[in-house]
Amino acid sequence: MAEIKIEKKKPIWPWILLGLIILAVILYFVIADNDDDDDFNEEENTEQVATPMETEEDTETASWEEDNLSGEESVSKYLTHISDQEKMGIDHEYSSQALVYLINALENRSEEANIDTEVEIQELKNDVRDIKEDPQALTHANTINDVGAKIVDLMEKMQEEKFPDISQDVQEVRTALQNIEPSTPTLDQKDAVNSFYKEAGDVVQNMKMS
Repeated sequence: MAEIKIEKKKPIWPWILLGLIILAVILYFVIADNDDDDDFNEEENTEQVATPMETEEDTETASWEEDNLSGEESVSKYLTHISDQEKMGIDHEYSSQALVYLINALENRSEEANIDTEVEIQELKNDVRDIKEDPQALTHANTINDVGAKIVDLMEKMQEEKFPDISQDVQEVRTALQNIEPSTPTLDQKDAVNSFYKEAGDVVQNMKMS
């Protein structure tokens, strides 16, 4: 009787194990590559995140002396300041501070009267802020003339919109401003400068909503 040879099958588990090892190696490199990409993207995004810079408008607002007062209160503050006229003989801080209080009073009055003066007020604040940074800019009265002209124009705008009865008062402010000689030192014409402040005070006093 012929002998039947039975060939034993070779085990396949070594091949399965080898395949798993190869697959694991491939997955390792794929995952590692993705991690590197994520790290790179994260660094790139981090570099692109810009710290918000303070805008010019924020800086301007922060450095302005807001009074947070009513129109009547801010007018009173201005009038109290200009009543001490002897301060002008000491330094130029008197004039620069008077302009700050006057602009605040005009701003509060315009808000109460619902008059849009945002552009004009901001321009005046910028001008006076420059003066406060360099008080000697008031040595010659041309600076007061320049700012004063804008103040009178603003008063005239407000008067025409909501205060028809004070047109003569506004004209008196303009006349007082014209009496200030631009080329003459401020301290040599204190009376003329104080007259301008006084007439301006009369106007903001009379800008009351009935």
